[in-house]
Amino acid sequence: MFAALMGRNLRVFPFGGIRIATVIVLLAASVAGLCDGSRLAVGDIIAVTVDGEKDFTKQYQINGDGCITLPMNLKPVKIAGMNTSDAAAEISKRLSEVLVNPQVSVAFVERAKMQVFVVGQVKKPGLAEIGVGDRVLQALAQAGYDDTADLARVSIRRGNESIPIDLTRYLSGDDLNANVELQAGDTIVVPRVDTVGTVMVLGQVAKVGNIPITRDMRFRELMGLVGGVTVEADTEKITIRRQGVGQIAVDYKRAMDGDPTADLVLQPQDVIYVPQIETAFFTVMGGVNRPGQYPLKGRLTLSEAIGLAGGPAPDIGDLRKVRIVRAANQDTGKSETLDINLTDLNEKGLPEPVIKRGDVITVAVRKQKTGFLDVLRTILPFGWIFR
Repeated sequence: MFAALMGRNLRVFPFGGIRIATVIVLLAASVAGLCDGSRLAVGDIIAVTVDGEKDFTKQYQINGDGCITLPMNLKPVKIAGMNTSDAAAEISKRLSEVLVNPQVSVAFVERAKMQVFVVGQVKKPGLAEIGVGDRVLQALAQAGYDDTADLARVSIRRGNESIPIDLTRYLSGDDLNANVELQAGDTIVVPRVDTVGTVMVLGQVAKVGNIPITRDMRFRELMGLVGGVTVEADTEKITIRRQGVGQIAVDYKRAMDGDPTADLVLQPQDVIYVPQIETAFFTVMGGVNRPGQYPLKGRLTLSEAIGLAGGPAPDIGDLRKVRIVRAANQDTGKSETLDINLTDLNEKGLPEPVIKRGDVITVAVRKQKTGFLDVLRTILPFGWIFR
């Protein structure tokens, strides 16, 4: 039953440098929905359901001619090579000879079995029993493998023929045909990864230290092996120090996007350094509840910056008069002053300035109106002067 659920296309995803064979089984309305895209083969056992017809609703095994035989002396129905939907339609046609508008569904129960051999860098080498039509990765998942298996140099021995396959291209999505369909008696050979040396990874990564590398390993694959960068990593300043070359800057975003010009090939004794991002600050002053200096983390608008300072003080802070004094520009050497009516921007739905490192934000203080009673309260304590 497990083989039936696996179907024909097992997907394998790379995660953190460890390749994990994953079978996603969606328990929906029926197993037929799960295996609809898989092809029926001789020896498969299927469940045929015909609504309201108990005599026809049962399990059938596909015979050597690729057919199933229905009750009531109906002619055999050839369904080998079809998916479950097409098979249901074909069976429905035959049943329409004796039934009115038969409603038919087909589901896999058990795959026909075949045997292959798996040898080399696997946990359980030897004979593996898999479903007819299963593919290389399904056999490897049964035999068990880890990062010591060189999936780029797997081969299939079929009679006098040796078929080389690069499963890493299937794993990366570059070649979905690389996960070859197996035949009974195939031998799958999995070689061991050949390491060419080590590199040192330092700084803001999940796993620092000496990491073994294989021939032609690139930066992106290494990042997977070390668990990626931490949240404190400054990905704009990653470098590789290489003997005889010096320091090489890494374009992290392009490298992780798979750009071959940025995803550099590593060499033994490279030192990869991922620095910690420097903490940036900005300052909020004037008519706010909590004036002071605040760390700048990520993208921050002017309203958000004032919000971190507790927002405008009631009846004091004037958001119509906000000033940003920006640190000196490296190119011009001059500071910049921005006077902003934040109330007006918000009312009109206009974009706000984005805060930069070192910005000093001043929220104007409203001028308080002075009434007659306020003046009287101020001068009464000094009444003795007029005696």
